[in-house]
Amino acid sequence: MGYLTPGIAECSEVPTLVVIDNTPVLRTAWSFEVAAVSQLRGGDYVTTVIKCDKALQVQCDMKYLLQLYPCAFALLAARSAFGIENLADVPCGLQWRRQARIIGGESANPGEFPWLVSITNRGGHFCGGTIINKRWVMTAAHCMCSGPVELPVEHIRVNVGKHNLNKRETPIAQEIRVRRLILHPDYQCDRYMHDLALLELDDNVDWSKSVWPACLPQAEDPSFVGKEATAAGWGWIQPDVTGKRADILQKVTLLVVDNDTCRNWYKSEGKKTKIADSQICAGYEQGGRDTCWADSGGPLMVGDENRITVVGVVSTGIGCARPKLPGLYTRLTNYSSWIRNQVLES
Repeated sequence: MGYLTPGIAECSEVPTLVVIDNTPVLRTAWSFEVAAVSQLRGGDYVTTVIKCDKALQVQCDMKYLLQLYPCAFALLAARSAFGIENLADVPCGLQWRRQARIIGGESANPGEFPWLVSITNRGGHFCGGTIINKRWVMTAAHCMCSGPVELPVEHIRVNVGKHNLNKRETPIAQEIRVRRLILHPDYQCDRYMHDLALLELDDNVDWSKSVWPACLPQAEDPSFVGKEATAAGWGWIQPDVTGKRADILQKVTLLVVDNDTCRNWYKSEGKKTKIADSQICAGYEQGGRDTCWADSGGPLMVGDENRITVVGVVSTGIGCARPKLPGLYTRLTNYSSWIRNQVLES
């Protein structure tokens, strides 16, 4: 999964999705061929050859995207950086609406992060999560614990397609029961190492502009140090418990900090927090922007103009948005094989 098998794909005299100036567009009554879009085992890449005639352009309709996703995936993959892990049956990491608290952030647009879900326990939002395919959601393992024990799955619901937690969404958001909970085997409740869990859903999610799967990184992907990343969630919007949780989805831009610098910052503040290589540190030396309570389990994302990749899971930290105490995130490159094995072998 995540790769396309070398070969030829032909579409003729049917509506077909292409990407023109970063916008999904339908071409009708035309033909094209895609020659082998893939990463080969040796690390070489096969390029894409697209041939088409002039034809009517129509704005992309979701139903055609869902019907013709293999063509769409080939074209999008050719324009994007390689190295993503796609565990879904449609092209992952696509944003349908972009640009328009978390702390120091701003409101996201509806549908801006269509893989983000609200996880509830007995009806109340308490953590975020990420859709990775029609039946699986990824979150933080500590979200699934109450003290030293796991939460009963019958109390947990996953809400997809949400933007404002207090209003009815259009299209209507889905609330889905959880069939099975899998904590990472090395995780212990009340701890934050290997802070990763997978939720198998009772029903398939329905793909739409507000519900879409995320891309995940592959094990050999870089550390992302120095890159700007985005976190999103419905967590606290003030850095203390006297504040309140957001009703409208919030987003914040953070800087990925190398772990040695992060360790030195924590030490300079008198903290003995152990920061492992399996964690990502993201924030600012001066503080002011951060994820906070109830953002846990949500995604830390990097991307380009073509697709977004979820590289971390909101995990832990000391307080929220404090100077020299950036938030800590589960580093997904360390767990890509485990995630893939759990999802594909189920």
